[in-house]
Amino acid sequence: MILASVTPARRSARGIAYACAVVALFASFVLVSRLGLSSALTLPDIAALRFSVGGLLLCPILLKHGLSGLQLREAAVLAVLGGLGFALFAYAGFALAPAAHGAILIHGTLSLTTALLLWLVFGGRIERRQRMALTAIAAGIVVMVWDGLRQASIPLLAGDLCLLLASACWSGYGLYVKRLALPAVRAAAIVAGLSAIVFLPLYAVMPGKMLFQAEWRDLLVQAVFQGVLIGALSVFVYTRAIVLLGASDVAMSTAAVPALTTLGGFLLLGEVPTSVTLVGLALVTLGMATGLRRGS
Repeated sequence: MILASVTPARRSARGIAYACAVVALFASFVLVSRLGLSSALTLPDIAALRFSVGGLLLCPILLKHGLSGLQLREAAVLAVLGGLGFALFAYAGFALAPAAHGAILIHGTLSLTTALLLWLVFGGRIERRQRMALTAIAAGIVVMVWDGLRQASIPLLAGDLCLLLASACWSGYGLYVKRLALPAVRAAAIVAGLSAIVFLPLYAVMPGKMLFQAEWRDLLVQAVFQGVLIGALSVFVYTRAIVLLGASDVAMSTAAVPALTTLGGFLLLGEVPTSVTLVGLALVTLGMATGLRRGS
């Protein structure tokens, strides 16, 4: 279907539907990844499941369309931002920080990192209401960093830094794929395929792999979730949402992710958020909600 033939109302409704799917996938991504890292599986094991299953599923599309007219450099940047860079930074952060930190510092900061990249790289403007929203989000990040300093935990601070870098990678992917005007399914195939080609040979020679020692239930859950839902589906859904709504609106629409993930971390993982974490959560959620109202 040609997007130009779709009415603005239907286009907006579809965009909102995709954005809701993004919220659900983002919240569950943090929780399932934390769950996997609490099993026998290691960070490289989970990354290998993500890239191998996702790459295999989307391999026919990559073989059919190739790089879809992109230069190798452009495709490589796309794969690093949306695949290797985002995933490896995120998993490293999940291994070192609680689920609440993961949700706030990756998905809660997407609007901030997207706005900063849009301003720095593409010369975009930041509206007054957006500046107010981003200030609240930045304050929430400062609170989270202070929480790590207060606990005198170097691993927690390192985890928080990895989570912020993952957010920057994902924001960069959203802006770059919008600029390239690449169809969502082809973008997902390039990201998954090139990530698998680069990572899996390195994984094969890594020591300490636990892939064949882990429980089959853990393997099945992570393979389906990381490979199918995150490695393949989430890239497609996020790209479609960006095409329909724009990178800034999609990033801002993830306001519910930090709260949902913090609640899920408490109920499913037994992670009780500190009072400082809750303050950071409130600031980030307030900032994102303020940004969503900018057009009202």
